[in-house]
Amino acid sequence: MLERFFTRLVRTAACALVSVVPALAQGQVSSTETSRIHMVVWRGCEEACRGFIRYFEDRDLPVRVDVTDVERDKERLSEVQARLISERPDLVVTWGTTVSRSILGTRAEHGRGSALGDIPALFMIVADPVGSDLVESYDSSGRDHVSGVRNRVPEAVQLRLMFEYFRPDRLGVLNHPGELNSTLNTEKLRDLSEEFGFTLIEHLYAPDAEGDVATSQIPEAIAALKAKEAEAIYVGSSSYNLEHQAEFVAAAAAVDLPVFSAYTQMVQESGALMAIGTSYANVGRLAAGQAAEILLEGQAPQALPIKALNRYSVILNMTSAQQLDLYPPLSLIGVAEVVQ
Repeated sequence: MLERFFTRLVRTAACALVSVVPALAQGQVSSTETSRIHMVVWRGCEEACRGFIRYFEDRDLPVRVDVTDVERDKERLSEVQARLISERPDLVVTWGTTVSRSILGTRAEHGRGSALGDIPALFMIVADPVGSDLVESYDSSGRDHVSGVRNRVPEAVQLRLMFEYFRPDRLGVLNHPGELNSTLNTEKLRDLSEEFGFTLIEHLYAPDAEGDVATSQIPEAIAALKAKEAEAIYVGSSSYNLEHQAEFVAAAAAVDLPVFSAYTQMVQESGALMAIGTSYANVGRLAAGQAAEILLEGQAPQALPIKALNRYSVILNMTSAQQLDLYPPLSLIGVAEVVQ
């Protein structure tokens, strides 16, 4: 594990604002000022982070984005939080549930407040901000100086489309017990199992004393799901399974289990059968639009709803379909992106 903390400075865009946005109202940032955003990310400046930055670059808006990558190290987050409070950027953006809960704190800890005090903050790539106790509701965060963007397609929508393809009687789910989003996702699947008429087969990895899971557990755990007569595996929210997607999908294919996912990259990059998800780049751009409302239009974060994309992608992998002898219906092929 690396011990050296570092901050990445991302390109700065600072140009005249007059031709880009309407005249600024009283209390808004003037066209001669550059707003400072500090983004804290969990595993590098990936697609959503880059989409966020490009939003301002493409529009030549007077915004500078600094990015700190904690490289999946939770121990760095308290140090980053202290730095943010000391530096007081104009806006803090947090990536993911772990980073957001650590940097902003939860409603149970701070009520309407935030661990950052009165520094405006915006979270993104948080699958369930209500269940994670970051916000009160999707209509209002219920917290002064905090807003955000959620990224996951609702579980009911995912299951409805998945079952249009293949309806298992026994659906397997495999998660890391240390991931809150995975736990919340599994709870929702339990709630939906009666409505959709399936039995949920659950299995957990066994982390070591430091909370790590060896990748050798993946085929063992998937084999355990197969032994419990799971007919398919669903990956709704799991950073661990996404990080090790190649090993995960290969292990499932070895025992003829189709993988359905909320992560489109599991289909595009690793051969999962089907995904119903959102583009991380578009989530980043949506969050940037929210940031622009706060910094350039003078909106209070707490006055903004928790936004989500109103469109999502259906991705099918035809090579995997052929290998599993499980071909999609024409109704899905007509609306899906098909990859080989």
